[in-house]
Amino acid sequence: MAKFFWPFLANVALFAAVEDGLRQRGVALPAALREWGAAIVAAQLNAPDATGGWFNTPSENAPTANPWDFEQRALADGTRASVLSSFPHGEPLTGILRSPSFAAPSRLSLWLCGHDGQPERPAQKKNGARLRAADSGDVLASAEPPRNDQARKIEWDLKAFEGRRVYLEITDGDTGGAYAWLAFGRIEPAVVPFPTTGLRSATDRFVKVADLAGRLGLSVESDRFQKTAVRTDADPDVRVAAARASLTLASAMAIPSLAPILANAAEPVSVRDRIGTAMAEHNSAAARAAVVAALKSAPYRLQQKWATGLLGSRDGADALLTAGEQGQVSPRVLQSPAAKNRLQAVNPPDWEARLARLLKGLPPADAARDQLIAQRRAAYNSSKASVAEGERVFQRTCAACHQIDGQGGLVGPQLTGIGNRGLERLCEDILDPNRNVDSAFRSSLFILKDGEVESGLFRREEGATVIYADSTGKEHSLAKGQIQERRESSTSLMPDNLGETIPAEDFNNLLAYLLSKGSK
Repeated sequence: MAKFFWPFLANVALFAAVEDGLRQRGVALPAALREWGAAIVAAQLNAPDATGGWFNTPSENAPTANPWDFEQRALADGTRASVLSSFPHGEPLTGILRSPSFAAPSRLSLWLCGHDGQPERPAQKKNGARLRAADSGDVLASAEPPRNDQARKIEWDLKAFEGRRVYLEITDGDTGGAYAWLAFGRIEPAVVPFPTTGLRSATDRFVKVADLAGRLGLSVESDRFQKTAVRTDADPDVRVAAARASLTLASAMAIPSLAPILANAAEPVSVRDRIGTAMAEHNSAAARAAVVAALKSAPYRLQQKWATGLLGSRDGADALLTAGEQGQVSPRVLQSPAAKNRLQAVNPPDWEARLARLLKGLPPADAARDQLIAQRRAAYNSSKASVAEGERVFQRTCAACHQIDGQGGLVGPQLTGIGNRGLERLCEDILDPNRNVDSAFRSSLFILKDGEVESGLFRREEGATVIYADSTGKEHSLAKGQIQERRESSTSLMPDNLGETIPAEDFNNLLAYLLSKGSK
């Protein structure tokens, strides 16, 4: 491990020092030094894969940098071994480590050590090892940490699954500062390659390579970086570094391949976040267009991040204002003083008047509602939720106004394919319907000549009457002669108290049903 990694670090550090010194003197990088840098990049990109195909995915509820690296640990048989551990870079780091798939043997063993919370308290069930079916993700075998620094041998009888494609999943989900790590090694039989270097070390190495390639303008490597960026079996830091390099080296080719990542709710949020931000900051109309297109279905925290990136340039700010005007993004991303300051700094056309129109009548941000959304998202457990029960909740609560697969009303947006939005955005749309209101479904206020006010979704005009629908989907009519003024509201017709009216269990079941309605 050290034999391969440290010479690379020395080469990169020395090259960076020379490069920086020349830059400070205003001297261009000589051809010989460029060749040296290109050789460093090529050597690393062409080296054998030291990860063995293992990769880390951040924990959705507590994403951090990759924690996995090698260390020496004592085993219960009196020996010591090099184990892959989440301890070396600090116990608060978390991650889900996954192996390549392999054919299950009749028996499988591995050595496991580590903890799952303070020893005097019950196990938190945040850390552990699992064997999952490659086709379905079902857990076929599992083991909890021994809650000991010394590794214990874990053995699984897999005769019932022999020959089936499976993979190992090692999870550290504990952000605690102590007793919050686990490690494993000595997988027997050797049915899957074991990394020859720590995953964190391999990730750091690749990030440095990608950054160096971008600085040197090594367009010859652009295709390799582009392919790495879209791999779902690569570390998020690796993918993001590859995406940034490919944007720098060959943006016209990179943007179409990166754009689908932004709209894919199955991608890790940390990947969507950072690749979207890189594209928002990229000085390219095509990159900005891809970000704007993804804003419509992205959860609010991603909208905020990408909006900040767009607001870093005049053209980006103009694109964001236009997206708000066209109903592609909630004007709420422009509601903060920081957003206004950025708009003022880059000064897009007529920004003050445009911002005022977008924010007019917009409800203030609601911290309590944000907290409720976060709680409901974190509490969702697919293994305990029922799709069938969720469908019944939908029919009872939502079907009067919304249609799925041709069934239900069409007062509000039709929801076929709604599952593609992902868990977080669904929680937002249900619990805060005024956050991302489609302009076609904003409610209208009808101020009558007798001083009364009616509200609902405008449907159509029939002769001398106006037809509107209320929040239950029921249609009503008003004589045009009764109406003194009609105003479009910035709010949705959808009730905004569903967090109070739908019990938590029903809410989880509803989420399971809606998530099952993604595109096939």
